Amino acid sequence: MKKTWIIVVVALALVLSSCNFPFAQASDSALATSVAQTVEALESEVEVPELAIPTLMPTLAVPTSAPVPTSAPVATLTAVPTEEPDPCLFAALVSETIPDNTKLSAGESFTKSWTLKNTGTCDWNTEYRISFKSGNQMGAVDYVKISTETDPGESIKIEVDMTAPSDAGTYKGIWQMETNKGVKFGQVWVQIVVE
Repeated sequence: MKKTWIIVVVALALVLSSCNFPFAQASDSALATSVAQTVEALESEVEVPELAIPTLMPTLAVPTSAPVPTSAPVATLTAVPTEEPDPCLFAALVSETIPDNTKLSAGESFTKSWTLKNTGTCDWNTEYRISFKSGNQMGAVDYVKISTETDPGESIKIEVDMTAPSDAGTYKGIWQMETNKGVKFGQVWVQIVVE
């Protein structure tokens, strides 16, 4: 039995010592070289796809009659109007009553008038009006229709009845011309001082 143990120990010593022999190191290095060559071969066979990175590009407005640019186009912003202005609608102030900073008593009634000239190319019909826009309305109605049709080059006097506020101070109301379709143009105002 002792012999068997000695044989087992010697055999085990031989096996363990064989790990340190030079041919064992050569086989490890040969194995590493073989693995590296296999990986290299596989990499050359496999194509790695390029990743597409999405980009946000602004919409470009290019007129159809314009030549196509050869360089990169520049994005532009286009404002969308809320209402279509009519290029034929123009008004000019000719005269007015109750000039700016006229002194009035608290609660005093007065009539503000503006004489406006049609400086555009459209006729103003009797559905056109002057409407309160902003500021202090001073007890006036929301709008007053014009009394007669006004052709280009003609003038019309528009009157609005108002009442001075009851508290002392400076008050201003802005009024604007308006077509029967709601298109606004021209702007006038009234400004008084209540004592």
